[in-house]
Amino acid sequence: MRIYFDHAATSPIRFEVQEFLSNHENLKFYNPSSVHVEGQKARSSINNARDLIASLLKSDPDNILFTSSGTESCNYAINMAIDIHAIKNIIYLPTEHSAVIDPIINKKINKYQCKITSEGLIDLEDFQKCLKKTKENTLVCVMLLNNETGIIQPIEQVSKLCNEHGAYLFSDMIQAIGKIDVSTFIKMVDFASFASHKVGGIHGVGMVYFKDKIKIYRDIFGGAQEFGRRGGTENVIGILAFAIALEASYAKLADENKKYNLLYNKLVSGLNEISNKIIIPSQNSLKHSSISTVIFPGVKAENLIIGLDLEGIAVSAGAACSSGKIGGSHVLKAMNYSKEHAMSAIRLSFGWDNNEEQVQFFLDSINNLLQGMKFKY
Repeated sequence: MRIYFDHAATSPIRFEVQEFLSNHENLKFYNPSSVHVEGQKARSSINNARDLIASLLKSDPDNILFTSSGTESCNYAINMAIDIHAIKNIIYLPTEHSAVIDPIINKKINKYQCKITSEGLIDLEDFQKCLKKTKENTLVCVMLLNNETGIIQPIEQVSKLCNEHGAYLFSDMIQAIGKIDVSTFIKMVDFASFASHKVGGIHGVGMVYFKDKIKIYRDIFGGAQEFGRRGGTENVIGILAFAIALEASYAKLADENKKYNLLYNKLVSGLNEISNKIIIPSQNSLKHSSISTVIFPGVKAENLIIGLDLEGIAVSAGAACSSGKIGGSHVLKAMNYSKEHAMSAIRLSFGWDNNEEQVQFFLDSINNLLQGMKFKY
């Protein structure tokens, strides 16, 4: 038996999507740019999926752009904002995903890294100082739900301050979708990014939301797909799977969140029973119960991950995209945890297919591993 606690990296394909993919008639898709009947059926399928997603997000279908991934979506949103709104300044958090931080670093514009609290929340006082420093067009980048700690940023307050200073707001909502009702939050931002495989869809589909109808901008040239905004043949099956997975996640949102709360409470109480030396960052702030980073001081994360894997439990050391980086989580370092703590941290992220028995098995397994690794209880 395998237990998968790495849903923040990729959530396994939902049953509803599996059922769709198992029907071979559903897989007869052709190029949606072709004018023949087969092509137009494919185009109609994409339009229907876009309409369904727009209805779930309570947005306009024309303001939804499909991409190849969450990373492309983040890059597109940032590049689009810079091009369309002549952005001269970018304010961002040090805890953003590398898909946001890396493109920002590579832009030749003014950059301001806003301070955060020890819990990982945006420092609103420092944020206002950053906004006052920017005289020209400014883009603010604040992730809604952090992919390592589960912390939920106060987007409503951030949005209000952006409006007061005439700044544009982009939010990476890739981890939030499927866990909270993001339709409430996208109304507060100018741009947002999403990814299919985080909600139980398949890999290879991302999405950008933009609040206002703006002039055409494209990152990828070579075709007039996606209303002329992105060249390249659309991933028809992937887009439909995204819509199906998102609809399923919204239908089960309340029940799944109730379950995540139970799993999280069991995890925390169980770890506290094992040792009071174990650290759970962001525990005292508003966070989503499906994602937790856990620090085991003095023990190398890689040893725990390998040991747990041998026991049949899949966890990670943070963002999958950064798993090969040396030095530990940049998120924990930004929260003023030491390098040693960052190197001793693993991430557990629950999903639709997890249960309390699995959490108990993890607790038993981690306790045995810690004893073997001479953890200082």
